[in-house]
Parts: sequence; structure tokens; C-alpha cells
Amino acid sequence: MLRHLLGLLVGIALAPLLWISVSWSAGELPGLSEGDVAVATVAAAVLLVLVGFACAYLAAARISPLTAGAAGLPLSVLALWPAVHPASLASAMSWLDPEGFVYPGGPGVSVALPLGALLLFSATLPGRWRRPVAATGPAMVAAPWERVHGPREELPEPPVGDTVPEVPGRRAATEVWEPREGDPAGTTTPFARGEDGWTPLGGESERRD
Repeated sequence: MLRHLLGLLVGIALAPLLWISVSWSAGELPGLSEGDVAVATVAAAVLLVLVGFACAYLAAARISPLTAGAAGLPLSVLALWPAVHPASLASAMSWLDPEGFVYPGGPGVSVALPLGALLLFSATLPGRWRRPVAATGPAMVAAPWERVHGPREELPEPPVGDTVPEVPGRRAATEVWEPREGDPAGTTTPFARGEDGWTPLGGESERRD
């Protein structure tokens, strides 16, 4: 509630600033296209760019939509007032100089009307009325294969050294065979693995015995 109240007050304060900026800039900018490069024309172009950036921020930022609505509504009203009811405009704005750039109906109408419509439309989007959700921790992004197939299963660690991996349905063979005593070559006796376990190879066993 507080952010909407602050947004409303900020939008009301920005509305006259935006109207004065676009009205003065729109009156000075045509001189730049005619080749009149002066401080006023260049400043008008820069000011219009800054106004465009400000309106884009009000329309897209995650702030209260009342900020954009309170700033866009006066722009739209001042731009359409001379065409809708000019008689009431003359009486209501009698304290302003009709020849001044601030008076509604000047060259600023062509800029203020689309900006006001943009701000008003952005304030009506339902997504902008939801409160932003604060992040509770670092964002975790799933890898491409996890998004399609789910997380990968942890693979078992590979056997280390001479350890024989366990085979389902059989006894795990983890014994390491030492060199045979009396073997002049210092080699190990070859063994074959069968259904009953590890047994020496027949030919090699007879030759060594």
C-alpha cells in the first residue's frame, strides 16, 4: 500500500515536468531539422531523448503502476483537452499565456499524447500490480539434460588397484594374489574364474609343479 501511495505522489510530481519538457522541446526541435544547429535546438533533442528514457522506465520498471498512471493521465488530458472541449480550456487556463509553449494545444500535443497513452496502458497491465517476490537464495538453473530427463544418477566409484568389482549374483572377489613363493621369475600364477571361484590354470599349474 505504501509503495502505491509513494508512486502516486511521484507520478503527480512528474506530470507537469513531462508536459513542460515535451512542449518546449517540440517547439524548438523543428529548427534542428532545418539546419539551425544552436544550443536551444540541440538541448531540445537531448531533452526529448531523456523524456523518452524516463517514460520507458516508468512503463517497464517493477515499481508501482500508479507512478506511470498518475504521470500519463495529465499528459493525455492536456493533449486532448483543446479538441474535446476548447471552451472550458479557455476559462480554466485563463491565467496562462495562450501564445506560450506551456498552453495546451501547442506543438507538444504530438509528443505528449503518445507518451500519455503509453504510460496509461502500462499502468493497466495486471502483472504490474503484483508485488515483486524477494529472492530467498541463489538461483539454481537446471542443466539442459535435467530439464528433459531429470537429474543424473550418481555413478559408483571405479575399482581401485587390483580390486575386482562386485558382480550381481556372485561373491565379491577382492583378494589380491601375491607372487608365488619359489617362482624365479617373480610372476604371479595365472588363475581362471569359474562358478566355484578362482582356480589355477591347469597347464600352467602342472608345468610349474
